Amino acid sequence: MHIKAQINHARRHACFSASALRKAGYRQIGRGAFSTAFVHPDAPDVVVKVGKHYNGRIGLADGFPFFAQQLLDKEISSKFFPKIYALQWDDAKISFWCVMRRYAKVPRAERITTSANIAATLRKVSGGTIHDGGRPTARYRKAVEQLVDYRFVSDIHAGNVMRDHEGTPIIIDPICITPRFRQEFYA
Repeated sequence: MHIKAQINHARRHACFSASALRKAGYRQIGRGAFSTAFVHPDAPDVVVKVGKHYNGRIGLADGFPFFAQQLLDKEISSKFFPKIYALQWDDAKISFWCVMRRYAKVPRAERITTSANIAATLRKVSGGTIHDGGRPTARYRKAVEQLVDYRFVSDIHAGNVMRDHEGTPIIIDPICITPRFRQEFYA
């Protein structure tokens, strides 16, 4: 199936309910603190990500929907960021779903190095120092500079770095929301 047909398939089925996606033939392929990713056999190159904006158990708010919206609005861009096709919030802005390109997990042996390099880059951009002696590439610096803001804190770790079909690392979900911005958002 062509990618556009897969995107349309996912958009037709996308909803805020994981159980409804399962009933529609989707299977879960990943889960994080805030969201769960689903894929359908008829649309293997795209995922529907369903999540909640706030996780009371860990006391943080997810920055992914804001990141995805910035990508959709073309406010930020990088080859290291995912392709986002659709995003929808519920009326209370608590739950969301997103249709995005599917990426592969980075092999365990490479995960630590890849996420450490990206995290070190983010620290460098935001005024920290790099302790591993490595120097991030200019393209990484340019990508993560766009994420440094009073509203967000870094959420870059091994689980949030994946790989596209060409082997390029993709920063799937690089930010969480600061308590200050969360209060402004819901005010």
